[in-house]
Amino acid sequence: MDLLSLWEKMLANLKQVLPKEIFTNWFEGNIIPYSYSEEENLLILDTMTNFLRDYVSKKYTDILETVAQDAIGRPTRVQLITSQEKKPAGESQSEAVAETITLPSKPAATPAPTETVVPDTHSVPSGQTEWVQPELPISDDNTAPMPIVKEAVPVKPDETPYNNNLNKDYTFDNFIVGNSNRVATAVAKSIAAAPAQKWNPFYIYGGSGLGKTHLMHAIGHELLKNFPNMRLLCITSEDFVNEFIQCIQDKNTESFRRRYRNVDVLFVDDIQFLGRGDKESSKEEFFHTFNKLYQDKKQMVFTSDRPPRDIKKLEERLRSRFENGMVTQIEPPDLETRTAILRAWAEKENITCDLDALNYIAANVSENIRKLHGAFIRVLLEASQSKSNVTLPLVKHAIHYITDAQDEKKYITIDEITTYICQHYNINYKELMGKKKTKDIALPRQIAMYMCRELTGNTYPHIGTAFNGRDHTTVMHACSQIRKKIDKDSHFKEHLEKMMNEIRGVDN
Repeated sequence: MDLLSLWEKMLANLKQVLPKEIFTNWFEGNIIPYSYSEEENLLILDTMTNFLRDYVSKKYTDILETVAQDAIGRPTRVQLITSQEKKPAGESQSEAVAETITLPSKPAATPAPTETVVPDTHSVPSGQTEWVQPELPISDDNTAPMPIVKEAVPVKPDETPYNNNLNKDYTFDNFIVGNSNRVATAVAKSIAAAPAQKWNPFYIYGGSGLGKTHLMHAIGHELLKNFPNMRLLCITSEDFVNEFIQCIQDKNTESFRRRYRNVDVLFVDDIQFLGRGDKESSKEEFFHTFNKLYQDKKQMVFTSDRPPRDIKKLEERLRSRFENGMVTQIEPPDLETRTAILRAWAEKENITCDLDALNYIAANVSENIRKLHGAFIRVLLEASQSKSNVTLPLVKHAIHYITDAQDEKKYITIDEITTYICQHYNINYKELMGKKKTKDIALPRQIAMYMCRELTGNTYPHIGTAFNGRDHTTVMHACSQIRKKIDKDSHFKEHLEKMMNEIRGVDN
């Protein structure tokens, strides 16, 4: 298990055992995995502030170590740091960072200058002021000094004003956080609070329609809210290439260089296209632009459909620079996240939706968020035409074009699983839900809980409620026991997989 997968698994368990407010305010988006030493059984987590580090260390270290042990399978110490502090004396500096996350050492911070001199080549749109990047501390409060600004400089007649091209709907408020994007979101919020301090460049990759562009634009909106005078440029790699080619034809490459190399933040969407074709001159130009911005400590964010190592025609010198920053993946959202997204959309549209109806959509549309939104719009249209609420029968009819195309993908319920387990092990429902703990009852009960988690995607509390109001920790323990049994007993694993396949084949 790599570092990101480990932390995502721990967060999923923390969400089940902590109150929602505690999880949201202290853990979700505020803590990032830093390193894990297998030799020392030591997991180091990076916190946003010293106050957060001290508070979580004091109150929640025991819980963190418990969920770490459950995720890793052996006792694990957990230590919290802030990335700007040095590790305590005597602590090992060894790290086992996952391939998908590269944490460069941070240079020592220097105090913000009392006066900043800006080269005359800088130009910004008329009516705006120029933002100059000092060393921005990640403060424990809201009293951090704002960056120094200089009086507005008129834009030159032959230069294009900065147009950030940000989508107004792509904000953090509209972005649903789940296990698939939690680490990427945490890094994005850290950048929005203090650009070019820890994660530069920030490289986000994943399949189409998973929210990479949304998250990048959300960083931009938050940066402009925190630092209104920033020169922020958001483009696609194709835009960069086309604009450079046009400037060559117009014999105006110097204007192009001033425009791109004097920005404070550069966002490039679909960076993988930079590796295509024979546009060597544009690749060379981008390389020098990257170096200039990095040298000047300007924030860069890139999105791609694949990690840097998989862009075959990308120059090695650029690939290594991308990998020297923060590289993180956004994966397809899990069932719980898809359901949360649908709920948010329903609330925004002020539409009453049955939970079973939303669960059915989420279970049958799992590829990406764009397809999920298309299915949701189709359901709204059906509800509008029939002038009814969104119910399960309505949803089944509305998105039958999806379920028909995928051979009626199975939507599995907890009741189906418990019924199957009772029949398979020849026990009655009352015994399965009761308190009897003999092996002939306890093992089928644990298997049923494990299947409910794996096949339905329901949360631990929801499953516990379905099993006669049991606590979510009981469900977590049951799932952990079954996973251990799977690892140790290959015959049990085969038998379990056979049962789960039989359940997947049950007709609605």
